[in-house]
Amino acid sequence: MTLQPLGFKRLVLGLQPGATSRAAELAAGFADLFGVELLRLFIDDLDLRHLAAMPAARAIRASDGWTGLESTIDGFDAAARIAERQFAAAAWRLARRRFEIVRAAAAQAVASAARAEDIVAIVPPEAGADRAAEPFASLIAAAFRSAAAVLLAPLSPVRASGPVVALAAAPDDPSVDVAGAIANVAGERLIVVDIRALSGRALRVERTRDARRSVERGPLDYASDAAPHIPAGLTERLIVVTRGAIRDDLTLATALARGVPVLSLGSRQTG
Repeated sequence: MTLQPLGFKRLVLGLQPGATSRAAELAAGFADLFGVELLRLFIDDLDLRHLAAMPAARAIRASDGWTGLESTIDGFDAAARIAERQFAAAAWRLARRRFEIVRAAAAQAVASAARAEDIVAIVPPEAGADRAAEPFASLIAAAFRSAAAVLLAPLSPVRASGPVVALAAAPDDPSVDVAGAIANVAGERLIVVDIRALSGRALRVERTRDARRSVERGPLDYASDAAPHIPAGLTERLIVVTRGAIRDDLTLATALARGVPVLSLGSRQTG
């Protein structure tokens, strides 16, 4: 069984120098699950090059403090070779995989590469300060502006198995069908969470054509200004949500709070 009817064709992973091999391993795993080509973009950020050319330019890192940027630029070619080797090792099982070097700002690279049938995979930095800073802030904004689906995958997911959860804002929410297809391929249960605020409450409900699937039922707290609260005992492996059902920043907050990937569907899957 495959996910081809959903229309996904590529999983695009854009990373800058210094990214760990774990990010490529995560992306390869999802490309295999979705049955799509994996495109790894190694981003040679021109803005960073221009900044590094300034004598007074410095970078702040949580572990190292203030450092010069010269080493970042001088080591780019070596970093690209390392990244390509890491990618080859992580994705060797995939018949369809490509490694490309893109010379552009991170946000521009992703915006130019993303297509409606793509899934743009983003691995958020573990440090909160790095998530609020550039280039990540612009990178994630560009991904959400694109027509592609966006997969926010924590670097160290808390589990690799468990139910697939759809956050549904309407009875015919596309997230339900997509999550159901993924659950079928992964051999997992489908759970649908109705996130419509009804008197400050919402109900976790089941909507499936497969009578073999079982779902817990019960009240679910939900507030419009906070990420949907999914009980810890649910132990899901993946969350699927339609773009616009919750704010983009709450999509990221949900992935970080739950420690599992969140797939935000783009226009092709919601149209």
